[in-house]
Amino acid sequence: MPLNNTDIVNGVRNRDKHVFEVIFNQFSSAMFSIALRYLRDQDEAQDIVQDVFLNLWRTADNLDERAPIQHYLARATVNTCLNRIKKTQRQQQYTKEQQLTSTELTVEHLLLEHKELEAQYLSILEKLPEQCRRVFEMSRFKGLSPTEISQQLNISINTVYTHLTTALKKIRLGLLNQQ
Repeated sequence: MPLNNTDIVNGVRNRDKHVFEVIFNQFSSAMFSIALRYLRDQDEAQDIVQDVFLNLWRTADNLDERAPIQHYLARATVNTCLNRIKKTQRQQQYTKEQQLTSTELTVEHLLLEHKELEAQYLSILEKLPEQCRRVFEMSRFKGLSPTEISQQLNISINTVYTHLTTALKKIRLGLLNQQ
């Protein structure tokens, strides 16, 4: 025997499990179809249907007997879907912002490390003996070959290599000791 809307509303308000089971069996597949259209995910749609019927049970006292139960369920399904979509969009936006912030912090951290490393490097370079520092700077900063450095400073090419080796060793050890 089919129930009219007043019987359904009164049954739900009185927490009649039989009436609740009847409307669940009658309307859950239609609500699933609505949810599936919005969410395009069967598991999510099934969750929405369960949430809608659970909420119906919880808020049964607020039902309006003049409004058909299927309209209430359809509106509740649509609203729950829209809320879920908004929540998902907020989560995605938050994740994007977190990734962007994380990337910006990483870049800032790398720049800071670079500046600190450069300061350490220049400090070590200043502590090198003058001739050794001059040979290193001519090689690395001016791009001169060992032969050109040898000619400009009027020193042997072996001395140029010795100064470069000494400079590189002291810079490497200095940077390793400061870490």
